[in-house]
Amino acid sequence: MTDSSRRVVLVALALGIGAMFALSVAWRMGDHPLVRQKPVAQTAPANDASRAMTQQGADSPQGQAIMSLMQAMKNNPNDVNTLLQLASLFAEQGNVDGAKDMAQRALVAAPSDHRPPYLMGVLLSREGAWADAAAQLERSIALKDDAATRYSLAVLYRYHLGQEDKARANYEAAAKICDDPSLASMIKAELDK
Repeated sequence: MTDSSRRVVLVALALGIGAMFALSVAWRMGDHPLVRQKPVAQTAPANDASRAMTQQGADSPQGQAIMSLMQAMKNNPNDVNTLLQLASLFAEQGNVDGAKDMAQRALVAAPSDHRPPYLMGVLLSREGAWADAAAQLERSIALKDDAATRYSLAVLYRYHLGQEDKARANYEAAAKICDDPSLASMIKAELDK
């Protein structure tokens, strides 16, 4: 290869590298789908409810239910029924953080109501936080003894926490107060194990 052909190749390479660099900078600074920025209002919703409405769409039945419940919560922020309904809707959508947030608000708003700790126990068990879930279910039972809650607690103790004595005690207590035939048969099946 002669000197002039080497120079041509080097100039072509330099121009190619320069063009690639310029195109790379333009691509990174430009408006393309991989780095397209959404307006701030869309990337950071005000709360979990608006994120849920964005995911579901305000026209969907769940979106409308959330909007209605959020309006009710705006009028009465400590209404435990509204908070629990929102928590349930968020849980159905897979928005565990939103569901836990609403359940926590319900726990604070109604410390003597057995439903918020039960719901929080269910949410924590879905995350695999077995000990915390059991503590919440124990709290719910302390507020109102319920066969279904005792059954859920016994399942946690037997299958996730390895505490057979606590599981059996809860199954036996649930059997004594259960008035639902299908739950009673499930309890009996567990006691027979």
